[in-house]
Amino acid sequence: MTWLRELPRQLRWTVALGLLGLAVTVPFSAPDGTGMQWDELVLGCLATSCAVMVLRRVSRMEAAAARPWWPAAAGALCFAVAQFLAGAFPGPAFDGFGIDDVVLVVGASTPLVTCAMLARRVIRTRWSALVVDGAVVITAILVITEVLRTPLRNPVGAPEDLRSLVLLYGAYAAVMLGGAGALCTVSTAALRRSATTLLVGIAAQSVGAGAEAMAIVSPVWIWTATSDVAVAVALLAVALAPYRAPLRFTGRSAREAAPQVSPVGLSLVIAAVLGLPLAILSSVQRGAPLSPAAELGCGIVFTLMAARLVLRIREDGRITEDLVRSEEDFRELIEASSDGIAIMDGEFRLLFTSPAARRLLGIGSEPQQAVSLLDLVVADDRETVRQATRDHAAGEGPPLHFRVPVAAGHTRDLEVTSSERPGSARRVLYLRDVTTRRRRERELERMAYTDHLTGLANRAMLFRELAAPASEDRCLLVIDLDGFKAVNDIAGHETGDQLLVDVARRLRTVVREDDLVARLGGDEFAVLVTGELADGEDVAQRVVDVMAMPFRSSNVTFATGASVGAAALTAAGGQAAFRAADTALRAAKQAGKGCVRLADDDEPAAVEINDEFHHVVAEGEFTVRMDAGCGPDGRIEHVHALPTWSHPLHDTVRGLELWGYAERQGRSAELQTWLLHEACRMAAGLPDDRICVAVSLPAGFVTAEGLATTVAGALAASGLPPGRLVLSFTEETLMISSAALIPELEAVRRTGVKLCLDNYGMGHSLFALLARIALDLVRVDLTALSGRDDPERALQVLSAIARTTRGFGLTSIAGGTSTPELRDAVFAAGAHLAHGRALPHDLTAEDLAGLLCSVPTA
Repeated sequence: MTWLRELPRQLRWTVALGLLGLAVTVPFSAPDGTGMQWDELVLGCLATSCAVMVLRRVSRMEAAAARPWWPAAAGALCFAVAQFLAGAFPGPAFDGFGIDDVVLVVGASTPLVTCAMLARRVIRTRWSALVVDGAVVITAILVITEVLRTPLRNPVGAPEDLRSLVLLYGAYAAVMLGGAGALCTVSTAALRRSATTLLVGIAAQSVGAGAEAMAIVSPVWIWTATSDVAVAVALLAVALAPYRAPLRFTGRSAREAAPQVSPVGLSLVIAAVLGLPLAILSSVQRGAPLSPAAELGCGIVFTLMAARLVLRIREDGRITEDLVRSEEDFRELIEASSDGIAIMDGEFRLLFTSPAARRLLGIGSEPQQAVSLLDLVVADDRETVRQATRDHAAGEGPPLHFRVPVAAGHTRDLEVTSSERPGSARRVLYLRDVTTRRRRERELERMAYTDHLTGLANRAMLFRELAAPASEDRCLLVIDLDGFKAVNDIAGHETGDQLLVDVARRLRTVVREDDLVARLGGDEFAVLVTGELADGEDVAQRVVDVMAMPFRSSNVTFATGASVGAAALTAAGGQAAFRAADTALRAAKQAGKGCVRLADDDEPAAVEINDEFHHVVAEGEFTVRMDAGCGPDGRIEHVHALPTWSHPLHDTVRGLELWGYAERQGRSAELQTWLLHEACRMAAGLPDDRICVAVSLPAGFVTAEGLATTVAGALAASGLPPGRLVLSFTEETLMISSAALIPELEAVRRTGVKLCLDNYGMGHSLFALLARIALDLVRVDLTALSGRDDPERALQVLSAIARTTRGFGLTSIAGGTSTPELRDAVFAAGAHLAHGRALPHDLTAEDLAGLLCSVPTA
């Protein structure tokens, strides 16, 4: 009974009240038309309700979709007016035609107008064929009525115009059934349900017309009741038809306007055409001769059927000609296309292939039988093709890529998109040769992550692998060649490049297959070793041994070596491991070179895993420590906020180690939010309102999404002006974070917050980066610039950086200032600010406030 619940509520109570009203009023309405016609008034009310329903539905439709249903609404209103006139102003028995009958005929004819407008929605509607089909059905129904001699005759003593009224009702039934059957037998898929409902209503209306004619001939209540019920059903069906039509016009495309056969309309046409010979056969069996009118009608029917046959033959000829022309055009288009087109069934069999498709797939000539696509694909790609085809419907998902073998052991890369006709198990494949494009893409990707000289992975690839999750322990080796500068000075840079290539070859011989060897730049290399730190120490020792062997180039032998620093990769991330390994490398250099040094692997104690972040903060275990950045006059102009965790039972955890703990707990986003709020709050409470506070966004732990909103909330909560907040990040942060980070940073900077690039000078695309994102400050780590413990060289680089950044209008900060002498030197080199162990550091908010109060701020 689901269909019943889908009916409009107004239609349901109209049915109930209408049938109840007819049951009450029909016995009190005179069958001969005299006196008050209460049943006519009930039908008038029912028609009014149906007209309101149609208008309400039409008002919700698009103009194009509603256009066929306006005549139905007008017809229901005309019918209501006619019924109210007939019921409210009764006359004598069978008083012939009146104004009410004229209005009734107009309203009752409107469904044919709707049927004609629906027929126009079918592609290539043949009006001549429809007219002939309708005339055949109408004439056949009239002849059947005449042959069967249905008692539609003039009763004794009836007025002269009564005969015309009876004939009008009979002809109306024939015209409505024939016309509607011819017009609505074929409709579109979207309109088939509504057209079928309309046909049911017209059939009921025809039954009502016949019953009304019988009531005129034999005025008894049974004919009146039959007519009233049939008319009520017709009105309700006409009101329901627009509710089964779509609200939007589906269009005139070949698929949307394709013809769909209505079973009800087809049944009406077949019944009318087959009913004629059956009626004639019945007359012959009864021995009743055909009347002249019946003979004339049969002749008209046969003539019309002959005309219809001629129209059908001509139409079939035009259709065949169009199909042949379309097929020729299709084949010419397919054969001229450089892209391949193929048709495949559900079993991957190729039912059709264009010449270009056969060339791309390597089939050769057109095959005599279907070939499986999977048999043409490289074996490694067959499962990919099978899985992608089953997981994604045609036209959905990304384009499919696979390879097919070609001559000389090479393969061709193909990109395939597909489409599928609804209800069909065949897919149309569009194949394109993307071998050159894919080769270029692979080459560009290789160049982006490969050192051009040695063919090893570059710095970007190394840090990408460091940031990738791994199920096994890993450690990092940082390698620096001993004595390489002398090779360049004595034999030239070309010999030095050859030596670096030889170093890369030797490194590949001492590592395992799953270890990653990278060149960081110059004579620095790195190896990402899978295993514990002890495994990394073994690999490092093999590196030292193999690098101690002499290098020969152009009849010259060089005695070089290598120093190695090793560090375990912990939850603190790849940058922390790199710094630890680099520190260990400097220790190896200081120990006499040609040796291995390990970073301190004693991990700080971590917070219990079941501690909640907000509980730890509420207990006061998290604090912010600040390192001061001072100008040449010693005034504190800048502080760097670092998160610190301390506990009576655990060691102090700070910096990257703390970020690593937060990441393990899935709380790095909360730590970022808390740090921003706390740093802004502490800065806002300082006695000097000129001091800026910097907050680092460490690589691998940044939550980019919503960063601008978080910063705005921290500034609003603390009241700190945006110009006093600095967000600091490294080039690695930008490389391994999500694409949303740069737009968030730009949005933050537009509010007045400053941006600082940390570890400036250590990247590989600094000028490209300066063009990519607007900055306010840069921070230089002196310890990173003095890889060979050469502070003079580091100061020279710092001076060049200071000159460069000054040209961009940036403030330069020199970190790692460990002695008063170095502090004076960095300012002499042009740095604006300096911080490190030689300056105030590791300060609490109270320490910093006290220091500011004791030192003049002017």
